[in-house]
Amino acid sequence: MIYKPRFTKKQSFQEIQHTGPVQRASANLFPARWLERIPPQHAQYTMEQIEREDTMEWGEPFLADAFIECADLLMETEQNGRFLFVSLWDVQKTGDLMANRGYIPDAGLNNAQGVWLFTGDPAVDNTAFAHTSGSSSVPPYPTSAASKAQKSHPYGLPAVVVCPGGGYEMLSTYSEGVQLAQRMERDGGYKAFVLNNRIAPNYYPLPQMDLALAIMHVRAHAAEYGINPSQIAVVGSSAGGHLCASEALLYQELAPKVLEELKKQGAGTQQIQKVLEQYQAVSARPDALGLLYPVVSFQSEYHEGSYLNLTNGQPGLREKLSVESHITSDYPPVYAFANADDTCVPVSNTTRLDTALAQAGVPHVCEVFPTGDHGVGLGYGCSCQEWSEHMLAFLEGVFA
Repeated sequence: MIYKPRFTKKQSFQEIQHTGPVQRASANLFPARWLERIPPQHAQYTMEQIEREDTMEWGEPFLADAFIECADLLMETEQNGRFLFVSLWDVQKTGDLMANRGYIPDAGLNNAQGVWLFTGDPAVDNTAFAHTSGSSSVPPYPTSAASKAQKSHPYGLPAVVVCPGGGYEMLSTYSEGVQLAQRMERDGGYKAFVLNNRIAPNYYPLPQMDLALAIMHVRAHAAEYGINPSQIAVVGSSAGGHLCASEALLYQELAPKVLEELKKQGAGTQQIQKVLEQYQAVSARPDALGLLYPVVSFQSEYHEGSYLNLTNGQPGLREKLSVESHITSDYPPVYAFANADDTCVPVSNTTRLDTALAQAGVPHVCEVFPTGDHGVGLGYGCSCQEWSEHMLAFLEGVFA
């Protein structure tokens, strides 16, 4: 199926935003905080005008192309069925992929009903991210991220669950979700899933349970998704990195909580027993981790916002959720990077993780680049711009 963008910068923000599912769901993919950068009096402006006159909170021109791309993805979901929003805590939908077709959740559902995976529909275009990728996700250098052997996948595609950052108070779903999924599918040969997990005031263990369920869902439906159930990576940015790293640490504790919550959510339904059997048969352990400028520790030189938003100050969690203090030899292999000039999450989070992984004998690569600060996503134009190339090469070795 050929991807043909529907919207252009010649159209007004209001025209695009009021089309089909875009009005109620655009903030699922393009953060609501970013949309607020367009003042109400500019709603009639074309996206070209908005790009010239409005700015992002960090001073760059408004991301008009990104907004248009997200609107297009929603239209591809509704009209061509190219993507799925898989509702994870809805027992009917998590147990039956077909029940998700045509489903587009409203934006802003910060509850169990708002926990979903966004992915290509295997019945239409299993690697849809690879075929709808925007130019900003294309590396500005020749890429040989994955070898031909890696892309042959005789036992199914490797999978990646992408966890956007946002300090456990928002989710940067476009730059740390959609764009990473595009890169992983197009250049790495993966099947990608973008996770929308719960955030504050939903405290630990709810976000970690959301990721555990996501891994269990992908593994339980491996045959339908065409993936290798023993090659599931999780990749997270900033607080999303902490989500991945902590879930990998606590997955055995989280899985029974997930099953118990599913049982509650599905009480009285005919599907509940089937779903419980599906998920009891699989592990919530990721097979590898990719961590972008991650929050790792809550004990020293940590990100206060992530700590408060995840724990609400609950006693005992500061030490329990400081990942570097608990790593053992059976922890999954890790690729991580940070920038030395990060003014948000101290780079020591990554260097302490490096030390802990080395002491435990866990295969890993932890890199520190000189500049780029925080929240750079793919980081093209920064000193870290080849981090995704390095991660894909590392994961190829893990999954060889």
